[in-house]
Amino acid sequence: MAILSKPLYKTVYKCRDCGATSYQPVIDRAQSGALLPTGQYRCTGCRSIFANVRSWWAPKRTPDFQASRSFV
Repeated sequence: MAILSKPLYKTVYKCRDCGATSYQPVIDRAQSGALLPTGQYRCTGCRSIFANVRSWWAPKRTPDFQASRSFV
C-alpha cells in the first residue's frame, strides 16, 4: 500500500500578508453588463487585493537605511 505524503519543499510564491499559496483575478461588471477581469488579483486566504502578481508574493520593502541619532 502506497502512502501519499506532502511535498517536501516550500514555495516563495505565497501571499506576503497571510502565506496563502493561491490568488484569483478580480472580476467586476463592466458598463455593458459583462463580467471582465480588472487586472487586479485577490489572495484566496486573506482576500487582500493586489495590483499585480509580483506585489502579492514580493516581501514588503524595508527602509534602505536607518537615520543616525546625530542627524535627527
